[in-house]
Amino acid sequence: MSEIYSNAVYSCKRYHLRCYTCNNRPPRLTTLITKNHIKSGFILHAKELITMKRILTILIAVLIFTYVPLDANIELTAENTVVISNETDESFCRDFSISLKRLSLEWIVIESEIPEYVKDKNMIIIGGPDAEYIGDIVKETLSWSEERYLRKTQYAVFEKENPWADNRVIFVCAGSDRLLTKRAAEEGILYIIKNVHDPEKWVVYPFDTWSSQKARTYVETLQFIPDEELPKDDLEIDIEAEIPEYISLKEAQEDTEYLFYLLSHGYSGYEYFRTKGDFDQAKNNILERLKAKPMWSTQDFSQVIYDHLSFVHDGHFRVGYHWYHTHEDFWCNTSYELEKTGGEYTFTADNAVWTVVTVNGQPPDEFVFPSLNARGKPVYILGVLSQYSPEPVILEATSGYEQKKLEIQLYRSDFTSEDIFSEDDYNGIPVVTIRTFFATYTDELEQFLETAEPYNGEKYLILDIRGNEGGHSYWGETWVTTFTGEKPHWYFTFTELVSRTTLMGNINLFLTFSERNPKVDIFRTRLKYFEEEMDSFEMEPVPHWGSLYIPDLQLIPNTTTVIVLTDRGVMSAGEAFIGYLRQMENVIFVGENTYGGITFLPFTLHQLPHSKFPAHLACSLHVPADLEIIEERGFYPDLWVPADKALDYVVEAVETGTISAQVPLESLPAPSAGCGTILVIAVIVLYSILRKSGQ
Repeated sequence: MSEIYSNAVYSCKRYHLRCYTCNNRPPRLTTLITKNHIKSGFILHAKELITMKRILTILIAVLIFTYVPLDANIELTAENTVVISNETDESFCRDFSISLKRLSLEWIVIESEIPEYVKDKNMIIIGGPDAEYIGDIVKETLSWSEERYLRKTQYAVFEKENPWADNRVIFVCAGSDRLLTKRAAEEGILYIIKNVHDPEKWVVYPFDTWSSQKARTYVETLQFIPDEELPKDDLEIDIEAEIPEYISLKEAQEDTEYLFYLLSHGYSGYEYFRTKGDFDQAKNNILERLKAKPMWSTQDFSQVIYDHLSFVHDGHFRVGYHWYHTHEDFWCNTSYELEKTGGEYTFTADNAVWTVVTVNGQPPDEFVFPSLNARGKPVYILGVLSQYSPEPVILEATSGYEQKKLEIQLYRSDFTSEDIFSEDDYNGIPVVTIRTFFATYTDELEQFLETAEPYNGEKYLILDIRGNEGGHSYWGETWVTTFTGEKPHWYFTFTELVSRTTLMGNINLFLTFSERNPKVDIFRTRLKYFEEEMDSFEMEPVPHWGSLYIPDLQLIPNTTTVIVLTDRGVMSAGEAFIGYLRQMENVIFVGENTYGGITFLPFTLHQLPHSKFPAHLACSLHVPADLEIIEERGFYPDLWVPADKALDYVVEAVETGTISAQVPLESLPAPSAGCGTILVIAVIVLYSILRKSGQ
């Protein structure tokens, strides 16, 4: 910091100082927000022969003068403010910063000068004096001392008057490298947003929402209204029944008829999957196939059903021995760490820098994911989402006149853990792990809830929910409520099929759970609830869909940087927890995409009469706020990191500053001890000299 003050006493226009020798007055004032979050403004006056007394006066003024505000008439709004950068900084900031990715301002990528049409706006310029295209603009805007400061492994945010328009300002967010430039932009823009009148207009929510009418219209297309139902007695199950090894042709045919009755009268996904396949044709095909043999093993019978209902893709759907779900796993190769400059991906190999031309004969963007490396640094890696092990990708690259073609094998991570709950500390970073929300682990879940309040207000918190297979959404909702002090909304547009069939399915389920887990009170409570609901339904037994719930999602304030680790094992109530977390400010998701088992739930329990096959059929629809079905692909992370490496890489990313705490500048301490100490010493020394000299 000291060099900013000591190097600013010379007289010249470019330093924005007033000089008595050349009588030049600066066109603007300068406000500086430094790496140490100091906001300092200063005007220094010089004569050709300046005395020690004047120097002393100047130093004292610097010590007590903290901020020169710009014109109070300047108004910053989301409409009159733009972001300007080159393509390299734009993509880097948006790929590796959640706060910058969600910025709603118009972001202008330039390849030459600032466009004329934005010169009458407030500008947030991202990039330093050496940045391509932006550099010349920054040099014209900053003083020599400010440039020098940036080149010494620092970052800063400078506030300037706009030379092209009255009552407009320019913010320069810059650092000595991409990471520090990103840091400057994050902190500078957060500072700006905290001090404007319309902060909610400056950010895009981490969820898209549609109008109530559009949501209602869409969901109505997914609702099938069943006709006359079977009596309750025919829908009961035998809890003690076991699946036989064989059943007859007639029994298999009767089970098939009963199964398709259940689908049309008790499955909330029936209408949705009618757009993917034909249930009537599937039933006819199964019945025709069964004629091939007079006796069927239950294994083969389950396979026949699965073969003809393969158009159903539901993470909770089960008939017999088969679950009807596949997943688009994340397959990647971390050996090649890519950078992105000017829209092109490069990597280093054989002591040369190579530019990626194509991957599998296509532009590379589809195969490149923002990630972290083992040192916690931001990189891009090659990968694909696939239900099956993919073929190696073919990468073509050039370096000067040389060309290279690489065959790159992709791998899937293999993360496993025996922990249910744990609370750890990694180099001062708290880590809370929870692998399930099933009520059978009540002791561990209660411990999990107890972590919410103590960590509120911490600088960082890592939530490790990898492998969380779900259970009950109560635990995730309660944790967020306790952590933030605000109750989150259910994240999904929700509606429920109410019929005798669905109600009996719920009664069957919780009766079974109660019998097998007699010490878990919630199962008996839920059983009683559905028995009462059945009594009410029988007073007017007309199948219908319940009222439509459309969430009014709002961002919940949160100052702790919460880093959530996810993988393909996170499903159901685990994904519901993500829905709650997505409503919080300052949350970043790292790892792999989740399971995608949230749309059709909760499942109910039925039983085919002869094979005794369990049939798990959902009775509700849960559509995300953006009305996009995420079954089998799940929620995507912000940074794609192999699940088995995610925790270690994130800890490194925090320590290296790749993932930074989002703390507003105004809340941090004022001048640094180092700078203040130097200035105080200088004042004392000069004062002593003046006393001795009689000045």
